[in-house]
Amino acid sequence: MVNITDSLTNALQNSGSAPFLFVGSGFSRRYIGLETWSDLLARFCKNIKDYGFYLSNANGDLPRTATLMAKDFNPMWWEHVDYEKSKQEYGNEATEQSASLKFEIAQYLRGLSLEYKDKGLADEINVLSRMNVDGIITTNWDLLLEDLFPDYKVFIGQEELIFSNPQSIAEIYKIHGCSSRPSSLILTEDDYLDFQDKNPYLAAKLITIFVEHPVIFLGYSINDPHIQDIIGSIARCVGADKLKQLEENLIFVERAHGDEQDAFEGATITIGASKVRVTLIRTHDFSKIYAAVEATKRKIPARVLRYCKEQMYELVKSTDPEVKLAVRDLDDIGEKDDIEFVVGVGVAEAFRKREESVTEKQKEVMTARGYTGITVDDVFVDILKDSTSYKADEILKSTYPLFKKLSKANIPSFRYFREAGISDRDALDECVYADARLVATRTFRRGFTTNAYRAQFERDFQGLSTQEIIDRTTPEKASLMLPFQPKNEIDLAALEKFLKDNSDKLKEGSYRSYFRKLACMYDHLAFGFDV
Repeated sequence: MVNITDSLTNALQNSGSAPFLFVGSGFSRRYIGLETWSDLLARFCKNIKDYGFYLSNANGDLPRTATLMAKDFNPMWWEHVDYEKSKQEYGNEATEQSASLKFEIAQYLRGLSLEYKDKGLADEINVLSRMNVDGIITTNWDLLLEDLFPDYKVFIGQEELIFSNPQSIAEIYKIHGCSSRPSSLILTEDDYLDFQDKNPYLAAKLITIFVEHPVIFLGYSINDPHIQDIIGSIARCVGADKLKQLEENLIFVERAHGDEQDAFEGATITIGASKVRVTLIRTHDFSKIYAAVEATKRKIPARVLRYCKEQMYELVKSTDPEVKLAVRDLDDIGEKDDIEFVVGVGVAEAFRKREESVTEKQKEVMTARGYTGITVDDVFVDILKDSTSYKADEILKSTYPLFKKLSKANIPSFRYFREAGISDRDALDECVYADARLVATRTFRRGFTTNAYRAQFERDFQGLSTQEIIDRTTPEKASLMLPFQPKNEIDLAALEKFLKDNSDKLKEGSYRSYFRKLACMYDHLAFGFDV
């Protein structure tokens, strides 16, 4: 039997570029139980005619079905008592016939989350959330991808993608709209006609991605007419000389049915008079796909590359002589307010040598004192143990003076202060551990939240308990959302268990800096005080 992971890993490595995902409705159906489009529409026929009436009058055409539904749904929505709250929230924006139906669909989709996931797919979801793909294109309206890739920048609708400056790294392109913006949904017949009119412009925007990157289609049938339209538009744009390169980059993944075996083979899509060759993968276990993608990930997180590329573009474009520059560690990319950030070419080696020399000096000093080289990683593991492995006095005196010189800004320390008998600000000010005090003060004053995610927390997680936030989303997104909880609402036991369950993410991965911030917050809340 074919080894899907090895075959796909080889294909991705031979391409020389990190992949993009192109994600369809089958993906959300697999992980959050989302209905088919037809079943989703039927859900909103409660107070209008039977769904079969609209479907039959539209001859089975779903955009036409939605158009007919919207015509009846709109007056009912304005008059029915069930929608009073919706009208208060959205009435001023419901300025066209389909707006009310779009709002109700969007509201329903925003309520779906990973807490409804099939527990049997937990391994797939864990691998998914670790993947470091260059970007994602999707026709889905739900927020699952934002949960899985919380650090990726989202572009909603064709126009936002066409008229913005995407960097093609760590971005999500929601080309059919998003439930976070109901008016953007491509739902009705008119919406689709408008979308098709703009397809050539969209194709021109996406052409570089399709030619330069492998594109893995998840959650679509290879016969999906809307995807065939997009591929057809791109194929016409690239011309015959680039068509083979395009074909080599198109990879469709379909769920195997019944007793079907894993397959990795060629297939042909017929689009009008043209034929396009693609790679077709069939499997029951999608973790085989995700493992192949993870095996070919970049050494630097995609979010870091996108931010640097974006800021380099802005710097070159700017004519402002006051534009600001700063040197930052990779872990600090989230803390970027009020600077224009670019990559400094040629300085990385100097930083590396400086840190290596500090680490060597650290080992020498601690060896002389009976310690054998405690690292920042060791400290993050230690503060989560039931009993710490180090003597508080020794580590505060011997190790933290060297931590002060490292570029890692977020380092926990309050547990050791507590064990050394320091339990308030006055005692800290008077203690002999001056360097450790500086590390603690620096970490505390930087804060534990990342402001770019405040709106997401307020929209989707405010009012939930610590455990509910953890259950509702991926560990990666939870690490971003939990610091926004009011201090008096944080369940320290749940937070401690979450950090222990994800302790590997404190040492490596694209979201390491966020998990470290969260661990520092736990250290402060469980053992510390304001400084």
